[in-house]
Formats: sequence, C-alpha cells, structure tokens
Amino acid sequence: MTAATPTVTPGGSHGATWPLRHPWLAAIALALAPVVFTAGTSAAAQLSGATEAGGALILAGGAAASAALGLAVMRRSPATLSSYGLRQPARLRAALWLAPAALTVLIMLVSQGIHVGGPTLAAYGVLVVAVALNEETWFRGIVLAVLRARSVRSAVVGSSVLFGVLHLANLAGGEDAGAAILQVVFAALFGLVAAQLVVLTGSLWPVIVWHAAWNFVSFAGGNTTGPGATVGIGIAIAAMLAYALLLRRHLLALTRVETSDEHVAVR
Repeated sequence: MTAATPTVTPGGSHGATWPLRHPWLAAIALALAPVVFTAGTSAAAQLSGATEAGGALILAGGAAASAALGLAVMRRSPATLSSYGLRQPARLRAALWLAPAALTVLIMLVSQGIHVGGPTLAAYGVLVVAVALNEETWFRGIVLAVLRARSVRSAVVGSSVLFGVLHLANLAGGEDAGAAILQVVFAALFGLVAAQLVVLTGSLWPVIVWHAAWNFVSFAGGNTTGPGATVGIGIAIAAMLAYALLLRRHLLALTRVETSDEHVAVR
C-alpha cells in the first residue's frame, strides 16, 4: 500500500484517491466484501424461515454491518471521509439538480404502483436505506477511490462494471438467468450514472438517496414484471442513458479545466 495525500476538490473531478500496487485486483477484492455479507445474510434469512418482513430486516442487518466495515476501511485509508464523498454536494446545477434521477423513481412508481403494505413495507424501508449506504460506501466510495488512482475514466467505468457483474450473485438466490442478466445490465447503467454523479458533485449523499428511493419503489411494487412495469423500466433506462451522456459532457469539461489549472500551477 502506498500512502498518498488525496486531492480534495469539492465538486471537482478529483476526490479520494487510494493508490495501491495492483488497483484492479484490489478493486475486485474490495467489491466482493458487500457481496459476501449479502450472500451470508440472505442464506441466514432463508434458513431462519422468517417472514418476508423478518427476512428483510435480517438482510438489513447484514447490509448495515457491511456498511460499517466499509466506513472503517475508509478511515484506515490515506484519504479522509469527506474526500470519499461524505460531505455536502456541490455543482448540483451541472447535475440538473438531480431531477433526472428523481424522474426515474417517479416513472417506476407510476408504472407499477404499490402492492406491498403494512409491516413488510416498513421493513423494506429499513432494508433499502441499509443497502444504499452499504453499496454506495463500497462501490462509489472505496472502489471508485482505488481505481481513480489510474484515471477518472477508469474509476467511473470500472466501478460501474464491477457493480453490474457482481449482481450475478443473485443467481445463487434462485433468480431466473434471463432476469439476472437484465439486472446486471441495468445495475451497470445505474452504477455508471451514480459514479458520474459522485465525481461531479463530490458527494455520496445524492446517490445514496437515489439508490434507496429506487429500491424502495421496486420493493413496494412487488418487483412486478407486468406490461406497465416493463414500459416503465424502458423509459427509466432511456432517461438514465440520456443523463449519463449529459453528465459525461460536464465531466469532460470539468476535467479539461482542472488539467489546465494544474499546468498553470506547475509553471
């Protein structure tokens, strides 16, 4: 491990950077941590014979423990928690005030509705917050920082690909292969937009809220696959693709400005 002082530019293209000897291998190993916790608690929930609400709470406990471990890893790294994104977001105007992200959640809510109620819905509320904190801490926090030592592009693309591929773990839970593959593609796209938002705004909080809201609406709708939900997912994917292109343009412009400033500073 090579210690280095992270570049901390709120809202800039630079944030926590954790230089390691083999960044790709380190990123893969670190990305497996939340997957192991999820697999373990999922197995525990199934073996316990818990109700749907009880199983959700068991999964939430595992996700919370994994998130706590992620925060501990952040503290032990060369960077600060603030540089990882645990700070107030900036450049919200460039990110269109996060309106496209909120729109995707609204689209899913309208297209599939709410089919889960009572204690189960409350348990899912706890679960989605724990999962969002967990996955964003590891993927858009730690993994992004490790790969950012190579380049911002490597960090954004690499973290999103890992996020998508590791969703194949859902096959272990008995999910249909076709559905699992579609989830991998969608997760990679979601991860791409989320990583871009973190780099642009310098904060994890917007994507944590977006992640939790998206999952909550999905659970509340009973993960339905009817025509309405399918159309909704298609529209949401189109909105995410457009958002990704917009964010990419802003990131390229921001990177060029910061690179120019660095050259001036060197002179």
